[in-house]
Amino acid sequence: MDLEQYYAEAIGFIITLLTGLALKDWSMSFIKGATFRFSNSFKEGDKVILDGQVAMIIKIGFTQTVFGVYSDDGYTWRYIPNQKIDSIKLEKVVDQDLHADSAIEKAEKLRKILEAKDVW
Repeated sequence: MDLEQYYAEAIGFIITLLTGLALKDWSMSFIKGATFRFSNSFKEGDKVILDGQVAMIIKIGFTQTVFGVYSDDGYTWRYIPNQKIDSIKLEKVVDQDLHADSAIEKAEKLRKILEAKDVW
């Protein structure tokens, strides 16, 4: 029985296993990045709300996305791995001045506010 042959096979198996695990993580990040990049929902330059903060999409890469975040500390860049894009709260700002309230609903709200202040 030649033990060196078994050692060589075991070492080859371990190297293949480690390479496969490393490629799995990278490929998952790459696939999520490609999906996010080629979807029509978001594109570079879009104004978004990222976890409750106003931000802009700077760059959508294949492994990470860069957001420009406006905060009390100033304007910073936030790097998010594409694997985590699904787990963050990301909302696209379509129109700042557009609101769902109709004119009738706005008038009713204004009437209630004025009644509460005894203006009528």
